[in-house]
Amino acid sequence: MIILLLLALLLSSPARAQTCGEDWSAYTSMKHIEKVLLDSSGLWAATRGGVLRYDRFRGEYDRLTRIDGLAGNRILSLAADDEGNLWFGSDGQGLSRYRPVTSDFEPVYQEFRGLAITSLHSEGTKLFVGTNSGVSLFLTDREEVKETYRLLGHLPKDTAALYMAVLDGTLFVGTKVGIAWARIDHPNLQDPESWRSTARVGEVRGIVVIGGALYVASRLGVLAYDPEEDRFRGDFGEAVRSLGARGGQVVAATVDGRLLTRVEAESWEGLGTDPIKDITAISDTGEEILWVGTPEGLRVIGDRSIRQSSEPGSSQFYEIKVTGTGELWATSVPNDQHRAVSAGVYRLSEGKWSAFNRWNGMPNDEIVAVETDAKGRVWVGSWGGGGLIREEDRQWEAISTEETVLRGIPRNPEFVVISDIKRDSAGHMWLINTLVGVAVFDGYPPKREYLFDQKELGLATDLDLYRMDVGPEGLKWIVSRRSGLFVLDDGGTPFTGGDDRLTGLSPDQMSRLTSDRLFDVFVSRDGRIWLAAENGVNVITPEYDRSNGRLSITSWQAYDASDGLPSAEINAFEEDEGGNIWVGTEAGLARIDDDGRVDLVLDTGNSCLISDRVKGLHYDSDRGDLWIGTLDGLSRLRLSIGEEGGEPETLSLYPNPYLRAGRQPLTFSGMPLGATLLIYSASGDLVATRRGEAGRGTITWDGLNEAGYLVAAGVYYYVAESESGESVSGRFALVKGARP
Repeated sequence: MIILLLLALLLSSPARAQTCGEDWSAYTSMKHIEKVLLDSSGLWAATRGGVLRYDRFRGEYDRLTRIDGLAGNRILSLAADDEGNLWFGSDGQGLSRYRPVTSDFEPVYQEFRGLAITSLHSEGTKLFVGTNSGVSLFLTDREEVKETYRLLGHLPKDTAALYMAVLDGTLFVGTKVGIAWARIDHPNLQDPESWRSTARVGEVRGIVVIGGALYVASRLGVLAYDPEEDRFRGDFGEAVRSLGARGGQVVAATVDGRLLTRVEAESWEGLGTDPIKDITAISDTGEEILWVGTPEGLRVIGDRSIRQSSEPGSSQFYEIKVTGTGELWATSVPNDQHRAVSAGVYRLSEGKWSAFNRWNGMPNDEIVAVETDAKGRVWVGSWGGGGLIREEDRQWEAISTEETVLRGIPRNPEFVVISDIKRDSAGHMWLINTLVGVAVFDGYPPKREYLFDQKELGLATDLDLYRMDVGPEGLKWIVSRRSGLFVLDDGGTPFTGGDDRLTGLSPDQMSRLTSDRLFDVFVSRDGRIWLAAENGVNVITPEYDRSNGRLSITSWQAYDASDGLPSAEINAFEEDEGGNIWVGTEAGLARIDDDGRVDLVLDTGNSCLISDRVKGLHYDSDRGDLWIGTLDGLSRLRLSIGEEGGEPETLSLYPNPYLRAGRQPLTFSGMPLGATLLIYSASGDLVATRRGEAGRGTITWDGLNEAGYLVAAGVYYYVAESESGESVSGRFALVKGARP
């Protein structure tokens, strides 16, 4: 019976292997579409967050990112070869080949690293790779670059190849300054005289081959290639943004968003659809379904049953919060210096993303703070638009200056900045009202509220209090981007004035900071204050005398790159269940253990971190997940912390019992990060050793001993220990069974 159950488990297991195992997950925004490709299985889209695929048989979207094997997350181009493999060109990280039959990526082709791969076209074993420096011929059977064409006729040298197509053995290359074409069987395409070119068409915005004819989109309109005269002639005289095909006819998108189809030479008619703004790509097959890419996602014409994919507002993740129900909320910017890329606040709920911005309830897109209250409601703070709370009916309600103590900045009373929000142990909500002070509410609508006015407490009105955390005895530790560290003492009476102090470090204490430019503050469970500076970490142990407001520092420690941090530019802190402090930097993620050592550093080179520029951290203690916000997506790392020799709750083995000679390996998931696994027989003999990897808590074993032979059925014991000393142990059963 056990064997039958195990066989059923094996046969129902997913076909697609996860490159990073179960330790890591990645989330990016794939709404900005660069190029699209429609094949028999569905749609493939190159996006700024990876590859988005719509599976027409399942009616669902799949996502491929760097952790799945892509060269990078910003994908600019794609193509399919004769064998059904997909090729993806990235923005500087290299070229990728994906084999749908095995659902695997091949190792990244580094020959194009540092180049923007702006277009791809496959012809048999030849892959033409268009980059920002011309066109390269990549031989797929030899996996090598044969040659590169940097001079395309009379076009400027190293002109970016934006679009490519082949018609009757002639390669056409569209650029920002014109189009060039040449026979692909010419013996010397590196000679510019082997190419014909014209700059009269201006910037090329698409090339389509349909029905044995080739069409080019440009600012002049649509031009048709005349092979007999070897030149282009005008076919549609209005500026075009993109070009595709539907049902055997050419489709053009005009600058104002209209979609037109070519009926016959120089005759076009509208598709009868509403205008679609800023079209970036159109599918180009003979099917009746037309896929349209935009900076805001995919649109489908011809099949109303296909839903849009759900995406976060962007791939930038800063402050992160997970609610008690498991919803994740994240902000898109840290302050007003990033408005060009602001995208509101995002929510991940039951695997679906929602974005909230100025178009659907937010006062603006500069949402910089997020917190939950005692009722589980979400509060957000904006830069210039005040605060909002998401009520139980899912409606947003503004926390206005007319009904609360919040105020606008001195020079503009309408401009209300809430740069941070924190909840204390009593459930009170604390809001930094930048350039005004700190406000506290007992809930919303508030029955009690109070504003700690920084001017009345002796501080200048131009002091930009920025981030905050709540420490022992209810003290609020606050940092400024220009003026160092402060502590707010409400005297134990948060809603009554008269006994309040807002104290900064003394000049002597301030001089010990590695910088007075501080960007985050974190109070660890042992009461130490962790400060994120522009040039390292400062850790202090404070003593505060409430009777006289005197602040003294009993210990001080600084960390920078010389201590093992991946970068001295610090952005965020978080603490896990084991008391380790995680530090987000501009060059990766570091962990500092309770002995004060930097014992683990993770980056994109040694782990499945989605990006090295870590901007936000949140540890979800209910689920054991560390959420890592970066400038290129959101990563989730499964953590497991157990007592010495114990077994953490997140540890799992599957399948258990393990089928000897089975197709599926035995997977140990939830191990200490980087742990080495030792497997022993019931008699205590060492059977197998599996070395761990940095940032990985999953290890697999194929049932072979050190000599490479299958081990016998029976009970086995395992011990896994990391370099930092975390250790877990347990046992499992191995049963007989033939390979299915």
